[in-house]
Amino acid sequence: MLKKSKKCAVCKGDGKIEIFTSSCPFCNGTGDYNKSAESYLESHICQCIFLDRKTCPLCKKKCHHDTPNRPKVLINPL
Repeated sequence: MLKKSKKCAVCKGDGKIEIFTSSCPFCNGTGDYNKSAESYLESHICQCIFLDRKTCPLCKKKCHHDTPNRPKVLINPL
């Protein structure tokens, strides 16, 4: 039986974060599992402001801001 290796929780083993073009700061671009990435993902601040303001690009869940002023309305630049 082959042991399935764990991947970095933030970049999902890709080595780079979807919303940025730089390498993942948690695994240094290797995609390898580490405890700091897992801990960060468990308590991260919603990053939906970088994309559609509806879905967090890190955990792929619906917007989960802790403030009452959730950025649900997308305001385009003038």
